Amino acid sequence: MFFYRIALTVMVLAALLISGCTVGVQNKLDKEPAKLEPYTERIGNYVFAVPSNFQRKDDLSMIYENKGTVRAYLVYVGKASTPRLVSFFEKYMKKNGWKKELFIAGEDTVLAFSRDGQLIVFKIQQEFNSTLLKVLLTTQ
Repeated sequence: MFFYRIALTVMVLAALLISGCTVGVQNKLDKEPAKLEPYTERIGNYVFAVPSNFQRKDDLSMIYENKGTVRAYLVYVGKASTPRLVSFFEKYMKKNGWKKELFIAGEDTVLAFSRDGQLIVFKIQQEFNSTLLKVLLTTQ
């Protein structure tokens, strides 16, 4: 009986500890920053801003570089609403000399910007508890 109580106590404490950690992680992921701060990303001769609370997932991204030519498919994960991201990209891409070429709103939102023969396409996808930002670096 004594060992049963100890085992039961250990299981309850472990469950509380695990659920407490899960809630802490979930609450951290749920929070969208009050303001989206830009982080300048430089890949080859492509320079663009992404929100600083978004992290690039290198295991999901691909960068091709050959003799100064760069093409890339990049995946970032963070938290922001689609309208805030659209405003963010419209502001910071224009500030860096990029011209908006395309805007498609729907379940997924797509924005494309061009500059000096370069083309950057952003695809915004809202997931259950995060936002996926997929970025294509190519030419016009």
